[in-house]
Amino acid sequence: MFRKRSTKGEVQTEYSCSIRFLDDSEPIQLNFKKDTLGQWLFDRVCEKLSLVEKDYFGLRYVDAEKQRHWLDPLKTVYKQLKGVNPMVLCFRVKFYPEDPMKLHEEITRYYLYLQLRRDLHHGRLLCSPQDAVHLASYIVQSEVGDYDPQDHPPGYITAFKMLPKQNAKMEEQIQELHKTLKGQVPAEAESNFLKKAAVLDTYGVDPHQVKDQRGDQLYLGVTHQGIMTFRGSRRTQLHKWNQIRRIAYEAKMFIVHVNVAEEEDAANAKKQQPHGYKCLTVGACKYLWRCAVEQQLFFTLASSCNAPKLKSGGTLFSRGSKFRFSGRCQVEALSASENIKRSEPKFPRTNSLPNFSRNKHASESKSSTLNTSIMSEPVPEDRRRYNVYLAPSRRAQGMAEETPNQSFEITPTEAAVDVPGNAFGAQTSSLIVPESPVLKAPLAAEEKFDMQKVQAVSASAPGQKTPVNGSVPVDPSFLETSTDSMPSYQPNMTMDDDEEDDKTPKPSLDEQIKQLEQQYEKITSDQNHITPGGKVGASPKAAPASTGTSKSPPKSSMCATCCKVLTYSILFAVLLMAVTVVVLFYTKLDHPLLDEGRKQLQFLEPVKHYIDDSVEAIASKFK
Repeated sequence: MFRKRSTKGEVQTEYSCSIRFLDDSEPIQLNFKKDTLGQWLFDRVCEKLSLVEKDYFGLRYVDAEKQRHWLDPLKTVYKQLKGVNPMVLCFRVKFYPEDPMKLHEEITRYYLYLQLRRDLHHGRLLCSPQDAVHLASYIVQSEVGDYDPQDHPPGYITAFKMLPKQNAKMEEQIQELHKTLKGQVPAEAESNFLKKAAVLDTYGVDPHQVKDQRGDQLYLGVTHQGIMTFRGSRRTQLHKWNQIRRIAYEAKMFIVHVNVAEEEDAANAKKQQPHGYKCLTVGACKYLWRCAVEQQLFFTLASSCNAPKLKSGGTLFSRGSKFRFSGRCQVEALSASENIKRSEPKFPRTNSLPNFSRNKHASESKSSTLNTSIMSEPVPEDRRRYNVYLAPSRRAQGMAEETPNQSFEITPTEAAVDVPGNAFGAQTSSLIVPESPVLKAPLAAEEKFDMQKVQAVSASAPGQKTPVNGSVPVDPSFLETSTDSMPSYQPNMTMDDDEEDDKTPKPSLDEQIKQLEQQYEKITSDQNHITPGGKVGASPKAAPASTGTSKSPPKSSMCATCCKVLTYSILFAVLLMAVTVVVLFYTKLDHPLLDEGRKQLQFLEPVKHYIDDSVEAIASKFK
C-alpha cells in the first residue's frame, strides 16, 4: 500500500562490486542492476574461474555491523548489499565435502586446498603439532617443489608462515619432512594435504563464538557430520544430523532439539532434549541458524525438490526469519560430477612467495593434467595478505610492507587425548616421522541450568593477550614447553573479508545513487540553458550520464517513515470501526453475518444510546 514503485530508469541503473578469490589474486569488478539476482553474479564468478563443480562454493560479504553473510542466490544483489561499504564479496568454500577425493576435477580440489590452507593459518583447522607439521610440509612441497640444498638454504622455511604459532623447532621438522616428499608434483602434494585434513575433527568448521549461562566462551561449528562444540583443546559435543530433530533460534539463543533415548522406557523410545547456546548478537544468532539449516539440508537431503521451507525467530513484534534451500544437495552434486565430460581445464597456481621458484620434478611427465597445471604466477606484494606470511627478518629486507593480522594465543594446556611425547624424538635430523593417529576426543559432561528448559554446554575462555602472527611470546617458558601438547581451539575471529586493500574506500550503493542523481540534475540544468533558437547558453560542462538513470525524491528518515505508517494505520482502523458501527446499528440491512454481529455487540447498546442522546442535544441547541 505504501510501497514505492521503481521506475524503469532505476531498474536499469548499474552498480559495481569487487570479487576476491582464494588465491588472493587481483580482484575483479562486476556490474549488476537493481533486479539482478545473486545466482547470476555467482555464475559469472564461476565462469571466470572455469569452475563447474560450484555447488560447494559461495560468495560471502560483511555488513556494516561486521556480521558475515552468504549471498542468497534467490534474492537481488542490490537488496543484500544495500548499505555495504565497500561492496566486496569473497569467493569461499561454503560446504566442505565429506570426502575431498570424490571431487571430479583437479581445479575444484585446488580451490578446496586453498580454503583449507587459509583455515590452517587462521587457526580454524585445529590439529596436533604433528599433524600441523605434516600439513605444512605438503604446502611447502606444493609451493617450491623438491628440496634442493642449493636453492633452499638453512632457514628457508622461516619465510613461510603457514601455522598460527610457528616456532624454530617446528620449522626444522617441516624442513626434514619436506626432504622426504621428493617427486610429488603440486597436485599430488595437495591431494595428500586434503586427505590429511579431512580426517581432523575441525575439518570444515567455520567457528561461531557463543557463550553459556555463566558467560564462558566456547566455539560452535557446523560440518558434514553435524553440530559440534569445542572447549579448550577438545571437542566436547557432537550432535549428528540424524539425531537433530529441529533447529531454531529466539533472539540471541540458538536452540538444537536432539533425540535422546530414555533408559526407563524401551530401547526405541526417544524424546527431544533442547540444547541452547547464547550468541553475542541477534544478527550472529540468525546467521548461525541459517548456516546450520542449510548445512543440514545439503548433506541430508536425497533430492533438493523435497527441501522444506523453514521459519524461526518469530516473536510478537517480529515476523522471524524464513529460509528456502536453493541449489543442489550433496547427492545431486556428486551425481552431476560423474557426468562431466570436458577435459581438465588448465589453470595457473599462484606462489605466495614470488622469490621462490618451483623446482622441476622428475615425475612431471607422468600425467598431462599435472604437467599443465604446474605453472605458477607470483602474487603482488600488496595481495599476499591471507595465505603465507613473511618472517620479520624478511619484512625488514623489504619483501613485504604490510602488518600481519592478529592471531590467537596458543596456551600450552593439558592434552585432551593421549599424544605420544616422543613422536618426533629429540633428534630433529630424522628423515621419516611416523604419522599420528586420528584424534577423537571424548564428549564432555554437560551442565544443566534452568533457562527456558534449555540445556547449555559449559566452556571456558582463557583471556589471553593476542600476539602477532608468527611472533614468539614474551614468556620464555613457552620455548621450553613440548610442542607435542594439543593447543587450545581459539581461532582468529578477525574479519579478514571486510579488509580493503585500497586506501580510498569505494562508494556504497547509496552514494552511487546520490552521484547519479547529481549527474542527472546537472544534465537537466544544462538542457534548461538551451535558447529557443537552438543555441546553448553558458553553463558548466555536464557530467556523463549513466544509462537509464532517473531522479528520485530525497529519502526520509526511518523514524519519520515509521511514524507516518503508524498514523495511517490508526486512521484506517478508526475509519473501519466507524463504518462497522454505522452499518450494524444505523442501517436496516438484513444479512446473517450482520445479524450475528448485532447479537455479539449487544453490550454496546448503552454506548449507542449515549451517542444518540448527545447528538440530539447538540442538534436541539442549533435549532
